[in-house]
Amino acid sequence: MVRLFIILSGLFASILLLICFIAVRSTLTIRVKFLIGAHHFQWNAEVYLWGKQVWTIKSRKRSEAKKKKAGGRAEHSGAGNDQEDSAKLWNEHLDKGLKLLSSLNLGESVVVRQVVWVTTCGTGDAAETALLSGIIWSIKASILPWVSRYCSDRPRINVVPTFQRKTLNSDLSCMFQVKIGDAIAMIKKIRRHWKEG
Repeated sequence: MVRLFIILSGLFASILLLICFIAVRSTLTIRVKFLIGAHHFQWNAEVYLWGKQVWTIKSRKRSEAKKKKAGGRAEHSGAGNDQEDSAKLWNEHLDKGLKLLSSLNLGESVVVRQVVWVTTCGTGDAAETALLSGIIWSIKASILPWVSRYCSDRPRINVVPTFQRKTLNSDLSCMFQVKIGDAIAMIKKIRRHWKEG
């Protein structure tokens, strides 16, 4: 009876170790999508494991974020305040994101795929819109070599001019693939980074 218990315990421990090893070596896929405009910043992240979606997280809408921040107080309306809030929010997100990316060593552990960056721009004037489109193309062309170093396939970029109306929106999406063991180590670094400020 004792031998049977020892054999079953050893078998159970071996199966448990095998499952842990397979789980840690499995690939986690994260699809991220950003929609960036003059007055809004939205993002969406979907996490897939073994080809099945296991988790989704989205940014709150601007009105929900303001209500939560105000805590029920009356809000000030005005285009100037909205633009200032949008610029501050954008700068905060960009600053935190750049600090976080510099602290993580992503080169070997993360594979980046399917990078798509589409920008829609327009000023209402055809000549100005064409000039703005050229400027955006040159900015993207200067960023593309840096992005391509991390991508396993060729990033797709595009600029869509809208000559009849004023608009400036960027739609950026990509897919990250990382081993679960590396992801756990990165999550620990991210949590430490957010706690530090």
